[in-house]
Amino acid sequence: MEVEIIIRAMEESDLEYVLELRNIDSNSVVSKNFYKKEVLMNYLKRNPEVSSVACTVEGKIIGFLLCGHDGIRGFIYHIAVYDKYEIRRISKIMVNRSLSELKKVGINTGFIFTQSSTFDLEEFWDSIGWTVIPDKTSKENT
Repeated sequence: MEVEIIIRAMEESDLEYVLELRNIDSNSVVSKNFYKKEVLMNYLKRNPEVSSVACTVEGKIIGFLLCGHDGIRGFIYHIAVYDKYEIRRISKIMVNRSLSELKKVGINTGFIFTQSSTFDLEEFWDSIGWTVIPDKTSKENT
Protein backbone atom coordinates (compact mmCIF):
# COMPACT_ATOMS: atom_id res chain seq x y z
CA MET A 1 0.00 0.00 0.00
CA GLU A 2 1.42 3.35 -1.03
CA VAL A 3 1.53 6.05 1.60
CA GLU A 4 0.71 9.54 0.38
CA ILE A 5 3.80 11.68 0.70
CA ILE A 6 4.81 15.24 0.03
CA ILE A 7 8.27 16.01 -1.36
CA ARG A 8 9.54 19.54 -0.83
CA ALA A 9 12.69 21.60 -0.29
CA MET A 10 14.52 20.99 2.96
CA GLU A 11 14.24 23.94 5.35
CA GLU A 12 16.17 24.91 8.48
CA SER A 13 13.17 23.93 10.60
CA ASP A 14 13.54 20.34 9.27
CA LEU A 15 17.11 19.86 10.46
CA GLU A 16 16.39 18.29 13.85
CA TYR A 17 14.29 15.59 12.14
CA VAL A 18 16.93 15.14 9.42
CA LEU A 19 19.62 14.71 12.09
CA GLU A 20 17.44 12.19 13.92
CA LEU A 21 17.03 10.13 10.76
CA ARG A 22 20.74 10.50 9.95
CA ASN A 23 21.65 9.07 13.35
CA ILE A 24 19.54 5.98 12.63
CA ASP A 25 20.76 5.51 9.07
CA SER A 26 24.36 4.40 8.55
CA ASN A 27 24.57 4.56 4.74
CA SER A 28 26.55 7.76 4.57
CA VAL A 29 30.04 8.41 3.33
CA VAL A 30 30.01 11.85 4.89
CA SER A 31 31.65 12.30 8.25
CA LYS A 32 29.31 12.69 11.21
CA ASN A 33 31.06 16.04 11.80
CA PHE A 34 29.22 17.30 8.71
CA TYR A 35 25.91 16.40 10.30
CA LYS A 36 25.71 19.19 12.83
CA LYS A 37 22.84 21.63 12.78
CA GLU A 38 25.04 24.72 12.26
CA VAL A 39 26.93 23.12 9.38
CA LEU A 40 23.73 22.00 7.68
CA MET A 41 22.14 25.44 8.14
CA ASN A 42 25.08 27.00 6.29
CA TYR A 43 24.90 24.30 3.61
CA LEU A 44 21.21 25.00 2.99
CA LYS A 45 21.90 28.74 2.74
CA ARG A 46 24.62 28.11 0.13
CA ASN A 47 22.41 25.63 -1.73
CA PRO A 48 18.81 26.83 -1.39
CA GLU A 49 15.96 24.67 -2.69
CA VAL A 50 18.01 21.66 -3.89
CA SER A 51 17.98 19.38 -0.84
CA SER A 52 14.69 17.52 -0.36
CA VAL A 53 12.58 16.02 2.40
CA ALA A 54 9.77 13.51 2.19
CA CYS A 55 6.85 14.06 4.58
CA THR A 56 3.61 12.34 5.40
CA VAL A 57 0.47 14.40 4.81
CA GLU A 58 0.52 15.05 8.57
CA GLY A 59 3.95 16.67 8.19
CA LYS A 60 6.19 13.95 9.68
CA ILE A 61 9.56 13.84 7.91
CA ILE A 62 10.21 10.29 6.73
CA GLY A 63 13.17 10.84 4.42
CA PHE A 64 15.72 13.31 3.17
CA LEU A 65 18.16 13.88 0.35
CA LEU A 66 21.15 16.15 0.94
CA CYS A 67 22.09 17.89 -2.29
CA GLY A 68 24.11 20.88 -3.40
CA HIS A 69 26.36 22.22 -6.14
CA ASP A 70 29.50 24.23 -6.71
CA GLY A 71 28.19 26.11 -9.74
CA ILE A 72 29.50 23.48 -12.15
CA ARG A 73 28.46 20.06 -10.85
CA GLY A 74 25.83 18.81 -8.45
CA PHE A 75 26.47 16.62 -5.42
CA ILE A 76 24.18 14.20 -3.64
CA TYR A 77 25.66 13.23 -0.31
CA HIS A 78 22.94 11.27 1.35
CA ILE A 79 19.57 9.69 0.66
CA ALA A 80 17.71 8.21 3.63
CA VAL A 81 14.16 7.01 4.18
CA TYR A 82 12.78 5.26 7.25
CA ASP A 83 12.70 1.49 6.64
CA LYS A 84 8.96 1.11 7.14
CA TYR A 85 8.24 3.27 4.06
CA GLU A 86 8.70 2.56 0.35
CA ILE A 87 12.39 3.42 0.23
CA ARG A 88 13.00 3.09 -3.52
CA ARG A 89 9.85 4.95 -4.59
CA ILE A 90 10.33 7.81 -2.14
CA SER A 91 14.06 8.05 -2.88
CA LYS A 92 13.37 8.27 -6.61
CA ILE A 93 10.82 11.06 -6.13
CA MET A 94 13.27 13.04 -3.96
CA VAL A 95 16.04 12.50 -6.53
CA ASN A 96 13.82 13.72 -9.35
CA ARG A 97 12.82 16.82 -7.37
CA SER A 98 16.42 17.71 -6.48
CA LEU A 99 17.67 17.08 -10.03
CA SER A 100 14.92 19.34 -11.34
CA GLU A 101 15.96 22.11 -8.94
CA LEU A 102 19.60 21.73 -10.00
CA LYS A 103 18.61 22.04 -13.66
CA LYS A 104 16.87 25.34 -12.88
CA VAL A 105 20.28 26.77 -11.93
CA GLY A 106 22.07 25.19 -14.90
CA ILE A 107 23.50 22.08 -13.22
CA ASN A 108 23.09 18.95 -15.35
CA THR A 109 25.85 16.62 -14.15
CA GLY A 110 27.32 15.68 -10.83
CA PHE A 111 28.39 13.10 -8.33
CA ILE A 112 26.49 10.90 -5.93
CA PHE A 113 28.46 9.66 -2.95
CA THR A 114 27.14 6.39 -1.59
CA GLN A 115 27.96 3.33 0.46
CA SER A 116 24.98 1.26 -0.61
CA SER A 117 22.45 3.64 -2.03
CA THR A 118 18.76 3.14 -1.47
CA PHE A 119 18.49 4.37 -5.04
CA ASP A 120 21.14 2.03 -6.39
CA LEU A 121 20.54 2.15 -10.11
CA GLU A 122 24.03 2.99 -11.30
CA GLU A 123 22.93 2.83 -14.94
CA PHE A 124 20.35 5.53 -14.17
CA TRP A 125 23.05 7.86 -12.84
CA ASP A 126 25.31 7.10 -15.79
CA SER A 127 22.47 7.77 -18.25
CA ILE A 128 21.96 11.30 -16.94
CA GLY A 129 25.66 12.15 -16.77
CA TRP A 130 26.19 11.65 -13.05
CA THR A 131 29.02 9.63 -11.51
CA VAL A 132 28.55 7.26 -8.57
CA ILE A 133 31.43 7.45 -6.12
CA PRO A 134 31.21 4.37 -3.89
CA ASP A 135 32.46 4.54 -0.35
CA LYS A 136 35.25 2.08 0.38
CA THR A 137 35.88 3.31 3.92
CA SER A 138 32.45 3.91 5.41
CA LYS A 139 33.43 2.74 8.89
CA GLU A 140 36.21 5.36 9.01
CA ASN A 141 33.84 8.16 7.98
CA THR A 142 31.23 7.69 10.67
